[in-house]
Amino acid sequence: MSLLPRLVGTLALLALVSPSVMAGGSACNPNEFWYNNQSCCAPYSPPQTYSSPPPGKSCPSSDIDTWYWSSDKSCCLPTAPPPPSHPAPTCQSGHVWNEAESCCSDINIPSTPGPNDCSNDEFWFHPTTTCLPHGGPPNPPNPPTGSDCPQSGWYWDDKQGCCVPLSPTPPTPECSVEWKWLARFFKCTPVSTPPSTPTPQPTYHYGDYTTNWRKRAQKLRGNSLCPNEMTACPVVGSYGVLSDYECIDTDQELQSCGGCYSTGAGQDCTAIRGAWNVGCEYGHCIVYNCMTGYKLAKSGTACIPL
Repeated sequence: MSLLPRLVGTLALLALVSPSVMAGGSACNPNEFWYNNQSCCAPYSPPQTYSSPPPGKSCPSSDIDTWYWSSDKSCCLPTAPPPPSHPAPTCQSGHVWNEAESCCSDINIPSTPGPNDCSNDEFWFHPTTTCLPHGGPPNPPNPPTGSDCPQSGWYWDDKQGCCVPLSPTPPTPECSVEWKWLARFFKCTPVSTPPSTPTPQPTYHYGDYTTNWRKRAQKLRGNSLCPNEMTACPVVGSYGVLSDYECIDTDQELQSCGGCYSTGAGQDCTAIRGAWNVGCEYGHCIVYNCMTGYKLAKSGTACIPL
């Protein structure tokens, strides 16, 4: 008879833990749980030594949950999965819980600048909520691979991770040939074009056995190169020779986001400097959070060194 209450208690515990596991914790180790707030695996037991939060930030002082600052994730982590519908953690006096950054923030420190913060030789650019110099910098950096800026009136800004205007009233963005403007990301991106269909290769018959010449290549490079929504990307073989093709969903593939990286059309999201968690959404790299020593750019596509 004592087994029934014990079984009920076990099922109740699993009900609390399973939502976090199902959310994305299949890759977590047995001693970790999925922290949905930051989309990462967190250890059940905090490290024996850990650093203090940076100035203006602190970790919750709740009596129920135990929190600590993770320098790897640049946020506060709990030592157990927060239960569903759990109220916001309790912060110390003068601090308020910041859900997006998973920490307590000093309410006396402004989170973002405003137009009044711009100097006389600057103007306020609302889309990126930042002050920009009139006329731009003397030597603007080159855009990263897979990105470009309009031919006139705009330039690439590493700090914002996007294109910004030279003046408060910029011209309508006009990209180069075979590039298109992405208003959401403030940059030009290559127009994806499917590879041309090669000439079918001959078929040879040996009695009852039929063999297609280079059958594997024919399967990938025939009239139906890839399933719908997928792109046939060249595979670089020995000595840099394009030896074959592979089917890639360039709307979601991290290392060929927005196009085939092997042809220079796409972007490798995992190569973004300072990025900790990244994703490829609709063919564009998105940075979810940055490593220690970096902060997320307003555009959400780059990390800025502190």
